[in-house]
Amino acid sequence: MRMLLVTALCSVELLTAGQQVNVAVCNPGGVRESVIADAKAETELVYRSAGVEIKWRECEAFPRPAAKTRDPWFVIRLRTDKPPVKVGAASLDVMGKAFVEDSGGYMADAYLQAIQATSELHHGDPGVLLGFVMAHELGHLILGAEHTPDGVMQAAWGQRQMNALRQRWLRFDDESATRLRRALESRTAPK
Repeated sequence: MRMLLVTALCSVELLTAGQQVNVAVCNPGGVRESVIADAKAETELVYRSAGVEIKWRECEAFPRPAAKTRDPWFVIRLRTDKPPVKVGAASLDVMGKAFVEDSGGYMADAYLQAIQATSELHHGDPGVLLGFVMAHELGHLILGAEHTPDGVMQAAWGQRQMNALRQRWLRFDDESATRLRRALESRTAPK
C-alpha cells in the first residue's frame, strides 16, 4: 500500500513538474482536421506520460531565427507527396524524417502516404499512427538521431508495435523520458 502511494505521488509529481514545448503542425497538403486532431491527442498522451506538456501553435507564429526565445519550438510538416526511399521493410524513416544535428533540431516531416499505407497494412487508424510518428520525430528533434529497442523511439514498426499502438502502450521508457526532460531544460536554460 505504501509503495503504491509513493508511486502515485511520484507520477503526479512527474506530470506536474514537467517541461513545456511549443509545436506547430504545418499542413500544406490539406490533411483533414479530424486526422490532425487525433494525431495531436496521441502525441500529447505520449509526451504527458514523460512529464512534457505540448502547446500547439500556429505555423505562422514560429519565431524568426533572429528572435531570442527561451521556449523550445518545433515544427512538424505534414507531407502528402511521395515519402523518401525505404530504409527497411517497416522503418519509421519511411513515415517521418527529423532534420537533426548533434544537439537535436527543430523541424520534422511526417509522410501521409506512408502512414496511410502502414495503417491499412496493419488495420490501424491513420490519425493514431500519425500521432505516434509525430511523437517519434519530435523525440529525435529533442534527443537526437538515436533509437531505442522498445517504446516510441524504436526504429522499425510492425504488427506488434501497431497492436501496442492500439492499446496506447507505446511510450518513452524511463531513461528516455528523463533524457527528454533534461534536454528540454538545457534548451531553456539562460545562456
